[in-house]
Formats: sequence, structure tokens, C-alpha cells
Amino acid sequence: MIKFFRKIRQDLLSKSKTGKYFKYAIGEIILVVIGILIALQINNWNENSKERNVEQEYLVSLNEEFNYNIIELEKMIKRNGFNLDNAIELSNLMGPDNPSITENEFADLVMDMTNIEVQYRPNKAVLDEIISSGKLTIFSNEKLKFGLSAYNGKLSKVRFQEEEHAVTRMEIIAMLNASGNAKKLLANKKWNTFGIGESKFDLGNLHLLKSQELENGLVDFILTGRYLNSGYYSELKNEIDLILELINDEIK
Repeated sequence: MIKFFRKIRQDLLSKSKTGKYFKYAIGEIILVVIGILIALQINNWNENSKERNVEQEYLVSLNEEFNYNIIELEKMIKRNGFNLDNAIELSNLMGPDNPSITENEFADLVMDMTNIEVQYRPNKAVLDEIISSGKLTIFSNEKLKFGLSAYNGKLSKVRFQEEEHAVTRMEIIAMLNASGNAKKLLANKKWNTFGIGESKFDLGNLHLLKSQELENGLVDFILTGRYLNSGYYSELKNEIDLILELINDEIK
């Protein structure tokens, strides 16, 4: 093709058709520029098509990840609520009068309240890969892009409240260990599967129901736990719901 154009130019010059030569040369330049622009457009289209394919792959993976995360969050909300229900029941028994429950009933309330820590552990493998690799820019939906970029900040707020709540849990456990009988908290068959024998001391735990210090600790535990569920976890759940809605809108 290049030889063909060169031959035409040589023929025009040899016949002294300078005007036609310049017109032809300009036309040839225009054709070359158009060809380059078309090639660039095709290349841009191919790159954009590749990005859209990568975006769709990430959207599907994020959909799975955030669906898993919201299930885990709902489990943690339920777990925290269970802990708080036991704390409230125990708190309502506190006072100067003789307790109306048995050692085993007290132990069940305490263990159900403190046995399992409350800490939400989401899966962030896909999101972390997207952010660390700089692939967040491939998402065409600006609201989704913002939601994904802000997600770790929302988690940090939740972590802060979880830590506040965890402190009150550990303080209650410390009070029980300092003034009560830890073995008798495990006396019920529900908890005695850890190979720990029965206590040989007479001291029980029911006297702790008259402890103002323990009552105050229970109040802190209940308040930090309530804030965690009603404020932080609920806000995070709304955020995940929104992200999932935006993801589903973008999946082709």
C-alpha cells in the first residue's frame, strides 16, 4: 500500500503536476491521521471492554463477599442481643435482699453473658485486593465507588465501639474472678466439659448479687452493648444493604 501511494506521488512529480501532488499529499496525510484515530478508537474500545469485563468479575465477587458479611453481621447482632438479655436479667436480680436464684442459675446467666466475645469479622479479601491494586477506578458507578472506599472507615468506627464493649466484659470477668468462685461458674453440666474439677471451697457466687461494683459493671456492659447494636451495627448493616443494592444494579 505504501509503495502504491509512493508510485502515485512519483508519477505526479514526474509529470510536473505540483498542485495535484500537494493536494494528493494533504489527502494522504488526512487519511493517515484518520487511520491513526480509528486505530486509537478501536484500542480504547478494546481497553474499555476489558475494564468492563474485569468490573463485572469484581462485582460478582463483591456480591458474594458482602452477602456473606451481612449474614455474619446479623449473627453478631443476635449474639450481642443474647448476651445483653442475660446481663439485663442478672442486673434485675441485683440488690441488698437475699437472691432468689440458685448457684447454677447464676452461673448460667454469667456464662451466657460473657462466654463469647462480640466481634464482627467480615471477609474483606476481594475489597482489599481492589483497593490495594488501584482497581477501584474501574467501577463506573460513583456511588458504589464511594461506598466501597468508605467501608473500611465504617468498620473502624464499629471496631472502636466493640473495644469499648469488650473492656466492660473483661472488667466483669475480673470482678467475678476476684470476689467469686470461678469453678462454681462451671459447675453446671452445661459448662463442665473442660476437665476442671469441682471447687473445694465453700465460697459461692450469689453474694455478688449484692455487689454495687458488679451492678455498675453490668450497667456499663448493657449500655455499650446496646449502643453497639442500635447504633454502630445497625448503621453498618444499612451501609452493606446499600452497597449490595448498588452492586446488583451494576451486574449485567
